[in-house]
Amino acid sequence: MLLGKARWEIGSADEENAVSLEEQLGLSPLVARLLVKRGIHTPDAAKQFLYEGIEGFHDPFLLDGMQAAVERIQLAIASGELIRVYGDYDADGVTSTALMVWLLRGLGANFDSYIPHRVREGYGLNRDAVKQAYDEGVKLIVTVDTGVSAVDEVAYIRELGMDVIVTDHHEPPAILPEALALINPKKPSCPYPFKGLAGVGVAFKLAHALLGRVPMELLQYAAIGTIADLMPLQGENRVLVKLGLEQMRSTTSPGLSALLQVCRVEKRDVSAGHIGFGLGPRLNASGRLESADAAVRLLTTEDSDEAGQLAMTLDALNIERQQIVEELTELAVAQVEKMKAAAQEDVQETNGPTLNTDSLPRVLVLAGADWNVGVVGIVASRIVERYYRPTIVLSIDEAKGTAKGSARSIAGFDMYEALTSCAALFDHFGGHSAAAGMSLSAELIHELRDKLNVFAAGRLTPEQLIPQLTADIACNLADVPLACIEELAQLAPYGMGNPTPKFVFSDLQITDIRTMGKESQHLKLALSQAKDEVSCAIEGVAFSKGNLSPWMTVGASIEALAELSVNEWNGVRKPQLLLRDMKIPHLQLFDWRGATRAEEKLATLVAVANSAPPEAGAVPGVLLLADS
Repeated sequence: MLLGKARWEIGSADEENAVSLEEQLGLSPLVARLLVKRGIHTPDAAKQFLYEGIEGFHDPFLLDGMQAAVERIQLAIASGELIRVYGDYDADGVTSTALMVWLLRGLGANFDSYIPHRVREGYGLNRDAVKQAYDEGVKLIVTVDTGVSAVDEVAYIRELGMDVIVTDHHEPPAILPEALALINPKKPSCPYPFKGLAGVGVAFKLAHALLGRVPMELLQYAAIGTIADLMPLQGENRVLVKLGLEQMRSTTSPGLSALLQVCRVEKRDVSAGHIGFGLGPRLNASGRLESADAAVRLLTTEDSDEAGQLAMTLDALNIERQQIVEELTELAVAQVEKMKAAAQEDVQETNGPTLNTDSLPRVLVLAGADWNVGVVGIVASRIVERYYRPTIVLSIDEAKGTAKGSARSIAGFDMYEALTSCAALFDHFGGHSAAAGMSLSAELIHELRDKLNVFAAGRLTPEQLIPQLTADIACNLADVPLACIEELAQLAPYGMGNPTPKFVFSDLQITDIRTMGKESQHLKLALSQAKDEVSCAIEGVAFSKGNLSPWMTVGASIEALAELSVNEWNGVRKPQLLLRDMKIPHLQLFDWRGATRAEEKLATLVAVANSAPPEAGAVPGVLLLADS
């Protein structure tokens, strides 16, 4: 028996509605069902989703504060005032800064850019950087991807006699800074119809307003930041990313060309996935480990040689970042396991022996001295993947007695709301429902852990602490021929808010089992299905699941939650399943007829039980074939 690693939520589509779309738009039944499942019910809505282009961009002047911002920037350009673009050190902030550099360069402005150092200065506007700007003759500061919480810092800018325009997309606090203009679609008074813009999306709208046209040449930067910051690929973001990817496939930017080269991605093949797992992490690595300046220079250089050198620098930093993440993840896991062991010991002392292993707190708060503050967010994500708990990872500065960190959440738990309930503990915090950052006194970490778990006790049920995988629909192999799978490309780009379609297939028969990779870490299955007198066969690949092969036998029936892909080899294209989770709902057969002594049989049973990969939910359902 093999249980899935997660609980499955299987969706369905209204068949009558799907048939209507299929007939009116000439779509395949599969694509029509997926559109309906994703809330697209009418032909007009389907056409908008599938084919919308530049007409999908809203009027930038619908953003509250845009008119004032445009007039002030135009005045600064006309009078030659020094403008400073003040960004953030992550990929969204870097691309926002780069976009503004290209914009102001094209407008002939007198400007420069500044991104604070993550370790030395921390997130957002700070007084020292503001004073430095004043001393260097800056008259106007334009923030990108930051500033919505900087009440005191904006007041200080005004006190020094400078103007500040804040452009941001993070959740606005109750009290907003009194900037000359504050542009944020999430601002309560803002009538802008789309609230999901990234920081670079807001900067793109400022460029749109200043130029009086959609700046197509800047779409590629907006697409990178939007994807890297995990913004929903719906509405205006979908149009922005779709057109931005098209631009990247023929980009003449020396920086982007060099970055694609170190990522080993051909321009013509660029997808949202390449940005999320290739370009984005390298742009982030610069700000995580050193200064984000290298990333901004890469995206704004017009020199191919410089671009090549900078791209190699970012690639090397990304490798270093990966090594640091691995080391810190091991330390964080050790803390969780120690926590789990202590809780389990307490339970056993109170209640006697127990098989209950779910002894973790609802929210994990982990901390270590001098952990690299630039990667703690990634470590938090790793812990969430492993234990499926909302997680905060903090780096303690023992000399200052302070801690800085990042949080990552799970479905159904609003991290920003949770942190707001503990607001009095923080020196600073900000973010959104899925991720956040914070700083506080190190001596308050225990209190933070306790308060967050009290908060979570009333909001997270035991079921919500089990990972969940969502499938769009259940279908049969006969429903997904090669032509259908190829047509799914119309639904791309995929990402947050528009995930890669997933399907559940039942009653698949395993006809062959193999492992792949140098360490046999991957699993390859040959699968078949006979339904309604139609027999189909397909190959299934499960990456990093080679350890499941001992729990499978040829002839067994399997349920699979999978994505559809095309495997191309020697010019031959065939359908393929990318297996994300699997269930074998029957007993596994083990032949013990060769074990003659009771202790040998017991040892075999223990070995079987211990070999079950717990992260995959394997359960040793055993049928004994004995000699007597």
